[in-house]
Amino acid sequence: MPEEQVAALYVWQTALGAAWFENLAYTEAILRHSADTALRSWNFARSGSEDWLRTPNSRLASLVKKSAKDAERQADTAKKRRAPDHPRKNSPVGLDDLIAQLSFGSISFLMPADPPTNRQSLRSGYTQRENLWKTGLLGAFPRLTEEAAKRWVVNLPADVPPDVVAGYAVGQALGRLLRLRNRIGHHEQILTVNHSRLRKDMTVLLRAVSPAASDALKRIDRVPRILAMKPISWTPVHVTNESVLS
Repeated sequence: MPEEQVAALYVWQTALGAAWFENLAYTEAILRHSADTALRSWNFARSGSEDWLRTPNSRLASLVKKSAKDAERQADTAKKRRAPDHPRKNSPVGLDDLIAQLSFGSISFLMPADPPTNRQSLRSGYTQRENLWKTGLLGAFPRLTEEAAKRWVVNLPADVPPDVVAGYAVGQALGRLLRLRNRIGHHEQILTVNHSRLRKDMTVLLRAVSPAASDALKRIDRVPRILAMKPISWTPVHVTNESVLS
């Protein structure tokens, strides 16, 4: 491929990555807030505290141990860096500060994504994440119907209970979006990514939280416009499961 075509392709991918980052940043903020709201209520009902990171219920503790530790460290660092005239210069680190430090991966980690190979060995019949979805995180996606989840989810074993299929649909979609974000963040190629599938993932996730949130993303989404500017001289020559992210 001539150098000028390589350069055009590089510039195009850089622009595409920037457009995706805008979408992912917006999506991450909406999903983090929705999951936090649901988990505050869930933890308060079981432990008398909204703080599901510092004083999590025993059924959540092992899932948030690392995220809580990382968030605490990062929030403490952010506090120390506050300017002298910062309105919260001497305020203690609170739950809101910790939530602000949670990564996209931290939220994705809470969702069911890998069904158990031996469900009979589970005392309740559900995994820890499946139980968390049923009793808590389901509330973060109030508009996600079972029918929509079944159309969206991929390759689940027949023994997965119907009441957690939606959780797997969300977990799988978050996993795909997280892999895309990591590829962009590490400057890896996204030329052969299934952009249509990933845009659908974002749309369905946000609509499951709030139609207004999904409509707002549609107004700022630059990905289709950038995709339409793809250099016409380029065609993919090698596609792998990893690169497709589907």
